[in-house]
Amino acid sequence: MIGSIGSRLRFVLRQPAGGWDPARDGEGDLPEVDFVAYTSDERLSGRVRLDSSRLSDMLNANDEYVLVDALAERLPQGGSMVVSEILVERHELPLVYAAGPRGDRAQRVPTQTHRIVLRAGRYLVNGRIHSGPGEDALASLRARRPMVPLTDASIEFRRGSDIVREPIGTIVVNRELVDWVREGDPRADGADVPWVPNRRARPDDLVEDQAAG
Repeated sequence: MIGSIGSRLRFVLRQPAGGWDPARDGEGDLPEVDFVAYTSDERLSGRVRLDSSRLSDMLNANDEYVLVDALAERLPQGGSMVVSEILVERHELPLVYAAGPRGDRAQRVPTQTHRIVLRAGRYLVNGRIHSGPGEDALASLRARRPMVPLTDASIEFRRGSDIVREPIGTIVVNRELVDWVREGDPRADGADVPWVPNRRARPDDLVEDQAAG
């Protein structure tokens, strides 16, 4: 279930071990989808029933998000527990993922896609940003509202001693928490892109970090 309380967006999640009570949300006709929110030190996940809006639009319309019954995984040390309720502000949330509607096809405008790679805190993301024909990819990113969707995306982060690589599909990135971004495939030259954080960029400083290497 999703509901708004003032400027707060409320996600009522379900964990796989439990059953979904249709009386709980009155939305039994809507499918459940995976939902994952990444903070600086946690991965908060569950399953939720999205409404007909795009996730990025819902996130941009609110400043705070309340997650109910979320599985919280500590990063990078590992370990998890279910938290009954947690309040997350937008400036604490680098990334959000959820399967769901992509909006009305009739209202879509022609776009071109650009492959980009970016780092937001402990997370390395690569995906495709959609821009208007002839529009520069990084200029498009700077001009967007804070929560920007990327398609054909994947994410990397450390869990314990392992580096986890997850194909995501579409992920919503908080551009205000981006450390650096550049165009291109992250491993086109056969070299790994460093993803350990080294500095915090200003929101308008969305350029390649030449010092990373």
